[in-house]
Amino acid sequence: MFESEKIKQLNELEMIVYNYLIANLEEVSRMTIRQLSDACHVSTTTILRCCNKLGLQGFSELKFAIKNYQTQAKQQMFEQFYDATVQVDSFLKKVNNESYRIVLEQAVQMIVEARHVAFSGIGTSGVLGLYGSRYFINLGLNAYSITDPFAPVPSRGLESTLAIILSVSGETSEMIEKTEAFKRYGAKVLSITNDETSTIARLADYNLSYYMPETRGKEESLNLTTQVPVVTLLEMLAQKASQEMERAH
Repeated sequence: MFESEKIKQLNELEMIVYNYLIANLEEVSRMTIRQLSDACHVSTTTILRCCNKLGLQGFSELKFAIKNYQTQAKQQMFEQFYDATVQVDSFLKKVNNESYRIVLEQAVQMIVEARHVAFSGIGTSGVLGLYGSRYFINLGLNAYSITDPFAPVPSRGLESTLAIILSVSGETSEMIEKTEAFKRYGAKVLSITNDETSTIARLADYNLSYYMPETRGKEESLNLTTQVPVVTLLEMLAQKASQEMERAH
C-alpha cells in the first residue's frame, strides 16, 4: 500500500500504527484519529507523524488512501485474498533497479570472500536457511545450514566463514546469541531481517531488510509474514556471487 522506502523512515511507535493499519484496514477506515490512537496506545501526534512520513497530509488523507486501496483491491482478485501482494510487488520491482543492486554489492562481496557460508535461523527462517544453503551449493558455493538453535557455534575455524542469519523480527533471543557467538569466534555476519533497526540487524556486519507488513496467525507466536522477499534475496545473492567468482577465474 505504501512504498517500502517510506516505511523505512518510521520509528518504533509509528511502526505500531502502520502494522495496526495494515492488519485492520476496514476498521481503520471507519475510525476517528482518537479511536486509532486508543487502539494503538500512541498519541494522535504519533499518528499524524506516521501519515506525514507515508507521504500523506493528515489522517483524513490516510482514510481516503485506504478507501482508494480497497476499491482497487476489489477489482483485483489476487489482492483480495493476499494483502501482502502490493508490498511484495513493490519489493520485486525495487530489487530490479540499479540503485538496489548497489545495496546488494557489499553482501555479494562478503559471500565471494568467504570460504564457507553458514545459514542459521529458527522455524520458517530455519527452513529458508536449508533452502538457501542448497541453492548456494547448487551454484558451486560452499554452504551449510544450522537449524538447531541450541547447537553451539564452533569456537575455532570461523575466520573465513560468513554467517547468514535469517530472522523476521531480528529479536529472537536464540538467534541473537548465535549472532554474537559467530562474531565472537571471528566470522562475518550478514543478516536478512524485516527491520533494519532490530538487534540482530545492528549486531551484523551488514544487513538487508525487506519491510513487509507483519502478519500473525491465530496464535500470537506464529509469524506468517510473507517470506517471498527472503527467497528472492537469497537467490539473487547466490546468482550474483556465483557470477562474480566465475569472472574472477
